[in-house]
Amino acid sequence: MMKKRLLLTLFSALCLSTQAQDNNWAWGGPLDPAQATFDVKHYTLRLELAPEARTLGGSVDAVVELVAPTDKIKLNLINAYTVHGVKVDGKKAKYTRGDDALEVQLKQAYQPGRRVTVTVAYAGTPPEAANPPWQGGFTFAKDGNGRHWIGLSSQNEGAKIFMPCKDHPSDEPDEGVDQFISVPAPYQVAANGILVSEKKKGNQVTYHWKTDYSINNYGINFTVGDFAVTRRDYITVEGNTVPMVMYLLRENEQRATELMEILEISLKTQEKYFGEYPFRKEKVGIVETPYLGMEHQTINAYGNKFRFTTVGDAPYDHLLHHELGHEWWGNKVSVKDWADFWVQEGLTTYGDWLFVEEHAGHEAYMRHVKLVARNIRNEKPIIVREKNVDSDEAYHGEIYSKGAYVMHSLRYLLGDEAFFRTLKKFILDPAYTYGNQVTTADLQEYFTRETGQDIKPFFDLYLRTTEVPEVVIEQVSENSYSIRIPNISFTLPMEVRTDAGTRRLELSDKPVEVKSETAPVIDENGWYLKNVSIGESTL
Repeated sequence: MMKKRLLLTLFSALCLSTQAQDNNWAWGGPLDPAQATFDVKHYTLRLELAPEARTLGGSVDAVVELVAPTDKIKLNLINAYTVHGVKVDGKKAKYTRGDDALEVQLKQAYQPGRRVTVTVAYAGTPPEAANPPWQGGFTFAKDGNGRHWIGLSSQNEGAKIFMPCKDHPSDEPDEGVDQFISVPAPYQVAANGILVSEKKKGNQVTYHWKTDYSINNYGINFTVGDFAVTRRDYITVEGNTVPMVMYLLRENEQRATELMEILEISLKTQEKYFGEYPFRKEKVGIVETPYLGMEHQTINAYGNKFRFTTVGDAPYDHLLHHELGHEWWGNKVSVKDWADFWVQEGLTTYGDWLFVEEHAGHEAYMRHVKLVARNIRNEKPIIVREKNVDSDEAYHGEIYSKGAYVMHSLRYLLGDEAFFRTLKKFILDPAYTYGNQVTTADLQEYFTRETGQDIKPFFDLYLRTTEVPEVVIEQVSENSYSIRIPNISFTLPMEVRTDAGTRRLELSDKPVEVKSETAPVIDENGWYLKNVSIGESTL
């Protein structure tokens, strides 16, 4: 009964807002064959957001380069918007609309290598987020001074909820994005990259933001509000200067100094393990949002309400640190299929754990990992399929926690020196960064090549199944025990404590005998997710 009442309450609440999102838009999955014929190079957004009316309108240019012969370009744009016209290279073009997409007819079949610019003029009422950022859309809110405060989140929906685009994770605009976003004065727009200009015409102010880096679709973002802007230079681990820019609501301007100091500590910690901040030619950006947060490239959404904690010797904001970590894992390194979503979320979460180790010590790190392990239930594989997975299928809690735990286990398997050296080398390799998107196989093969140790069986077990090593201990004589893992066909090193002390042993489906007056303790420190059972004595 309580469940039924709750559902009715939620349904009523949603009905009260006629503009609330009533669709569950996913993206990814199999690439539409009509979209496999071209590669997106650049987007230009020229949009006007009206806070009072809650409408969005304008145009978007999509510059695409053909990779196969075609006479049409298919873009995604949800049906909430009305398309007012389409041009190809500045000339009016025919198009068809439907199914959250539009198909643009070229004047003839073009050959690979040809670039075309498709311009779509459109307007409408954008979807409001039901539960941002998990169920995204626009969040229309008011700050403490009664001014408009508008956020956008689209990780699970894709960019089609606010712009026409090729909405698939495999295609990022290689040459970046320009955004010309117009809002009424005195509101400001915080967005990706560098602020090129701010031009006022009448009561409207147009902000031109530009990024030259490749960027994933859900990373394209703008936030509107009455902000106080704080700036400070940051010197990267490589000695380069990059501006830290923070957009906070005016009512929270006094929190900027403390938040900036916490941001700098997090930057230094991330850089120690993963190398220089990836977007030093633009900025480190934070904008206060009316929802919890999201990793929008160079302008991370922050809605944690300044709930700071202390980790060892350092002040800490978990939300800020996590979203900042995505600048390395998610923005610099991004996946081409949501099948590998864990690479972005799991490695970022592992970076959260490393903050604990860096500032509170190794024992605190190990305690933290053990606490996390209690809530990993292994109900669903991290990789549900090797490819053609959409955002709904891929997204679940264990791509964070278990994904991080896989990296924790891999660290023990390889040893600290090899693990950290290889991980940093991977994220500094141009073959796997920015526009060169990755798969789990890329990461797996890189570690195997660099360390000389085949980690595929280990990844197969922990990422592609819900199984864990089933360690069986059996007493074979008065002071002797055998240890084996019958459900694996490869070798895993594990710590084994006997009455003689703790040593690292290679365990597999073949029994390993140890001498001890008491039953051995396996992996006492929790390097692996596993089950341990004591078999019946063979005496």
